[in-house]
Amino acid sequence: MAISLVHVSDIHFGSGESHGRINSATGLNVRFEDFALALRKAVDFTIDNKCHVFLFSGDAYRNAAPEPVYQKSFATQLKRLSDAKIPAILLPGNHDQILKSSGSHAMSVFESLAVPGLIVIDYPRLMVIQTAVGPLQLIAIPHVTRHLLMTKDKYAAMSGSEIDRALAQLVQEMLFGFYSELDPTIPSVVTAHMMLDRARAGAEEELMAGYSMTFPLDIFIDERVDYVALGHVHKHQILRAAKPAIAYAGSIERVDFSEEKEDKGFIHAEIERGKTTLNFHSIQPRKFLTLEADLCESANPTAALCALLQKQSLDGAVVRLKFSLPQERIHEVDDDALRSAASSALSLRLKPELTATERPQRMPELDKHYAASPATAIEKYLAEVHPEHKDALMKRTRALMSKLEDRA
Repeated sequence: MAISLVHVSDIHFGSGESHGRINSATGLNVRFEDFALALRKAVDFTIDNKCHVFLFSGDAYRNAAPEPVYQKSFATQLKRLSDAKIPAILLPGNHDQILKSSGSHAMSVFESLAVPGLIVIDYPRLMVIQTAVGPLQLIAIPHVTRHLLMTKDKYAAMSGSEIDRALAQLVQEMLFGFYSELDPTIPSVVTAHMMLDRARAGAEEELMAGYSMTFPLDIFIDERVDYVALGHVHKHQILRAAKPAIAYAGSIERVDFSEEKEDKGFIHAEIERGKTTLNFHSIQPRKFLTLEADLCESANPTAALCALLQKQSLDGAVVRLKFSLPQERIHEVDDDALRSAASSALSLRLKPELTATERPQRMPELDKHYAASPATAIEKYLAEVHPEHKDALMKRTRALMSKLEDRA
């Protein structure tokens, strides 16, 4: 019988709240409630479908010092899995880690509480998980960073790129060592929180906490591995369909407008020895919508923008309104009227792009001056546009030109 596994990643509790507002009934930010609901949907699916394993591949929080409300929300769902006797595997990501020698991380508390069925893996290891339908071999690699080597004397004199190569080699050797210990008759999963060279990056580039390196996908290809469950990249993607299947579950909710067109959810994997089937399940994330308008020729910018907003279905959406307008006409835009027109949206962000209508007049006489001397042309230009600062600016210009001549 196939092992049914739910793969969730990159929750990032606490992120994206600038796009929300406070829910007066709960006192919580609506965007935080979205993230909590997304996780609950994944756990609902796991329990309702009697799945055998719940695997979280890193980045539970925005940072390694999460607020209590974020920890409570995460713990509530983990408790539900424990009560249902479904093993839950937690792998710390880069946002969960404190880059200090203490070895502590944001999910250490769950390890200390020893919740039944909850497995926190904060160092590379191979283990066997006992599921309701038989054993599952698991190789886990938490987020890897340079600081693991930089503190060692052997690597002290190496450059950053040399350390990267050494680290990639160490991870590859470690994985190959684990592969050699696998029982070829038992299904096996590898989970890691890292960027692979064939992945398409997403919002994690903006959320990056500290340095992160890229590893080659090929280090995960081995006939004894059935599924590689990855975290760190926010865009859901299947990098390899089979033998082994390699996939990023992606982030579980939209963080910002860079993820506007991406669906969000989790992966349901059916794993047998030598065969893995992957299905992506959307959690129906909150809608992000960007609207654009060129108002440079508009007689009534506010009316034009209101009409644009009223044509859209904005119910509960996070809306960004981008518009271009001459700088001297920005006062014609009535923010209150726009927010009233978008009252059904969760939030509205205005992004004006102001244009200058008065272009500097061309000075044909500069052409003949420039032919004789660039410095003369610059002096002529400054005399016309900034006469009060001409002498000081010319002094700096000549000094810079002198340095350029010396270098040449």
